[in-house]
Amino acid sequence: MLNILLALQDPHALLPLLKGDHNVDFTDDPTSLQDLTTKNSYHIVLLEGGLDLIQTVKTVDPRSEVIYLGRPDEEALGAIKIGATRFFTLPVSPPDLLDAISKIEETVETRKETGKLEQQLVDKYTHHGITAKNPQMLDMISFLNHIAPYFRIVLVTGETGTGKEVVANALHGLSTAASQPFVTCNCGGLVEHLIESELFGHQKGAFTGADRDKAGLFETAGEGTLFLDEIGELPLSFQPHLLRVLQNGEYRRLGSQTVKKAQCRIIAATHRPLEDEVKAGRFREDLFFRITPLVIKIPPLRDRKDDLLLLSRVLLNRFNKRTGKQVNGISRPAQTALMAYDWPGNIRELENTIERAAMLTTESFIRPEDFPDTLITQPTSETPAHLSLDEAEKLHIKKVLDQEQGNRTHAADILKISRRALIRKIEKFGL
Repeated sequence: MLNILLALQDPHALLPLLKGDHNVDFTDDPTSLQDLTTKNSYHIVLLEGGLDLIQTVKTVDPRSEVIYLGRPDEEALGAIKIGATRFFTLPVSPPDLLDAISKIEETVETRKETGKLEQQLVDKYTHHGITAKNPQMLDMISFLNHIAPYFRIVLVTGETGTGKEVVANALHGLSTAASQPFVTCNCGGLVEHLIESELFGHQKGAFTGADRDKAGLFETAGEGTLFLDEIGELPLSFQPHLLRVLQNGEYRRLGSQTVKKAQCRIIAATHRPLEDEVKAGRFREDLFFRITPLVIKIPPLRDRKDDLLLLSRVLLNRFNKRTGKQVNGISRPAQTALMAYDWPGNIRELENTIERAAMLTTESFIRPEDFPDTLITQPTSETPAHLSLDEAEKLHIKKVLDQEQGNRTHAADILKISRRALIRKIEKFGL
């Protein structure tokens, strides 16, 4: 059963034809059209009285199918271009009209079924918060299940934006510590002289400004899990302190002589190749071996394109739920554009892209034109040969900043430099 609006000069002529099988509203006043379509959701609007009314309906609700009943001198192609689904010349043949309505009803049902099937696929391929059907990802999820009951220290590696914290959450949720706290520490965001206090805590008076006792993150995590995100960013000077805790499980609050026991599991994560950091002298070899008894490597999104459309549906559902806007899906041409792109920013970039498109779209489905130009026109990796090294570096940094919508932390991760170094380059190039 469809919701139908008859916006006709004489709606009563067609009312008996449709009333029994569908929910039908009617009006003979074109000025009430916008008000009615705003207040109610119609599958079909039958229109008469001017092609401009088609645009009125489609602007209010792009999902409404418009059947336009026009005069012989009105152009059918013009009505279709504006957004009408069908055009009939008055007087309309009842069998033809009923046939058109029946076909639209089939389309509406197909959309409902497609939505249900897509959701069933999402449910089927979502494992502990990780949506995947890619073989590499399924192997990773199987590995998580095997180690979850037993692990003490795990390292998760992967490019920026691949979902390392999502994997860490899944591992914690599968473990016997699932009912205990999951505490996150962004190692790259810690102020160097406060790292020890942040992780181990301090006693009142331990340093200037320490006006009360404070528990550190190891203590807060208790018997749960401490997630050390971007462990490769830890200063070399602090790494021996962390190593000591991981080796013997003991630490002290700053300003205290009382030894405390670390009872939590450790999940560390990094986007950096730590072997290279060790060779460069920026990461201790003994700490490297301590945190790598078990390593989980997340593939980049470009290597798991078979998950891309499923992930897009999950992200679109999340947007709809958060905002209340109902975008039904992603059109086939838009899906093709998504699949053709390499996603240097991985799932984080995909999330930004889907949210932006869902906000901007005026249709019930996301279209290619709702995507940023960088996605539709693939950026070339080639730099013009006539540019100087500084000019080439400036161009690349600007491209990454644009891609990450000005987020300097994310851009620094992609460029594999510190945030402070990125800020210096921004100032140098006047970006």
